Amino acid sequence: MSNSPVPQKSSSSMMIPIFAAVALIITAAVYIVFKLTQQTAYNKWSDYDDCGWS
Repeated sequence: MSNSPVPQKSSSSMMIPIFAAVALIITAAVYIVFKLTQQTAYNKWSDYDDCGWS
């Protein structure tokens, strides 16, 4: 058996996947919030569809 040390990754190379995952989560959350606000703004006028102003 060899007692050679396991090569350690540098801390910056370990942080890149973490930052990428956080960026992906933030992007997904912003997209969901944008879609929800867009849908809410659109449905806000659905009460007036029957009055003939559409």
